[in-house]
Amino acid sequence: MLVYEEPFWEEHRDIFGLLNDAEIPQSLNQQHYARHRGRFYLFWNCIKTSGRPMLIALMAGNAAYETEQADTSSLVQEVTARLAKVFAPKIVPKPTEVIVTRWRSDRFARGSYSYMGPHAEARHYDAMARPIGPLHFAGEATCGTHPATVHGAYLSGLRAACEVMESILGPIPIEEPLVPARSRIDTLNSANGSAQKRKLEDAVPPLMPQNNSARNSRGETLDSMTANAIFAEIGERPLKPIRPGVNPFILWQKENWQGTKARCDEQRRRVTGDPEAKATKTDVRNALSQAWRSMNEEAKKPYVDATQQARDTADAWMAEYKERAAQWEQEAARIRQECVEKYRQASVDADGSGSRKSRRSTGEGEA
Repeated sequence: MLVYEEPFWEEHRDIFGLLNDAEIPQSLNQQHYARHRGRFYLFWNCIKTSGRPMLIALMAGNAAYETEQADTSSLVQEVTARLAKVFAPKIVPKPTEVIVTRWRSDRFARGSYSYMGPHAEARHYDAMARPIGPLHFAGEATCGTHPATVHGAYLSGLRAACEVMESILGPIPIEEPLVPARSRIDTLNSANGSAQKRKLEDAVPPLMPQNNSARNSRGETLDSMTANAIFAEIGERPLKPIRPGVNPFILWQKENWQGTKARCDEQRRRVTGDPEAKATKTDVRNALSQAWRSMNEEAKKPYVDATQQARDTADAWMAEYKERAAQWEQEAARIRQECVEKYRQASVDADGSGSRKSRRSTGEGEA
């Protein structure tokens, strides 16, 4: 895990990867790629999830074993050099914080997540999950539907806990559906915002009065049926694109931060006489601002053009999003109307059948 002061990569990309050379250049022998193939082969951009400029670099295969033995400083030096080649001419700084996971030497892990071998079959996951006497097993390696994932481990824990309870208390009846029907439409509304909820509700009048508990239950079933139909036919509502928060000065500042910081550090050492003195972030920002203001328009033009290009791209994405969102809302209203009509007809048929049965049971209507 690599944490930086400022991102130097494309912030809108979730992942990017590196292709590694063979030990013998341009070799066609796959064995010559085995050692380096998995070395820093993939990077996850974690800005959205962590809120900080952070990359997670992955190691796989032989590279993962070598990482266990390598010291952190050499790994940082290597990954910085490789990223510098990828993002040149930008200056790639060393990370401010680093965490290197060494799962094999971790006594609580002793390795990594599970993977399928050449002759593995899906039933092998079931075999791993099978209890042996009073012992019950959980973990992503016992979840055949979601192996090698955090949610697979979580689901396996729920499954194992249920097995333990059943072994103690006996079979436990489980309601169908396990998740209340209301949760699906609530998920839809929370994901797309309260405005979307109002638009769907305004598309048709309310089906039934809210003071009847039985009819309220029917209304929830209608909501669930409508949400399922919308998801099945047109999927989720398009996500609104995020506008890039860039301006010419920010772009220029990212490229010149390290050089300016080095000059400010040197000035700070001369002033204080302390060979270890460091300039503050405020000192660096002030120096950058002063340098930017003194630049002529020609020097600023590449950064102004890059900013305008980013804004034009964002405007194009927003226009596309509005068009797709309007089409989705129109289709969602149509699907909801169709579900309401179907549900009304089903309710009429059910009420009519119930009335006839009631009259026969009380003798009404008999000759």
